[in-house]
Amino acid sequence: MGKRKKVKKKVIKADHGPPEKLKHNEYEEGETIAAGVTILVNTTIDPIATYLKRGQINDRQFLAAEHFAGKYRKAQLAAAYARMRFGEGVGGEIEEEAMEKIHAAKVHVRAALKHVGYPLASVVEHVVGDCRTAGTWRGVRGSNRPQQDGMVALRLALDGLCVYYKM
Repeated sequence: MGKRKKVKKKVIKADHGPPEKLKHNEYEEGETIAAGVTILVNTTIDPIATYLKRGQINDRQFLAAEHFAGKYRKAQLAAAYARMRFGEGVGGEIEEEAMEKIHAAKVHVRAALKHVGYPLASVVEHVVGDCRTAGTWRGVRGSNRPQQDGMVALRLALDGLCVYYKM
């Protein structure tokens, strides 16, 4: 009888990209449908979470930003590519109770931005509300160091939000 050939099992290895990628954001490993293959999920998707992870803002500033972002989304001021609206009645009309909640959230957002003041209110909207980086804010457009100057402005604005929320 002839020798039996050894069958090598094919090992499936997931490609998670270069190791340097893992230094910039925070990832969690998750499972996929294929056995033994994992996926990396970015948990620091918005700039505020990234700034907290890097130590560029403190916990109080992060909490103030998260509270403001929740109200900003509830007021339906954030850009949304697809939106599901709760409280829609017959014919696509929004119910009165839902409209009152949206209006109350808009009043809250306006009061918080008024407390922070101009021009720092626009950096709060830009970074916290619209999830853009501090270096792309129009207030630092002509700067030689837009990232650093944008972060200074953001920290000042978030300190104003901390005072507004009494944190």
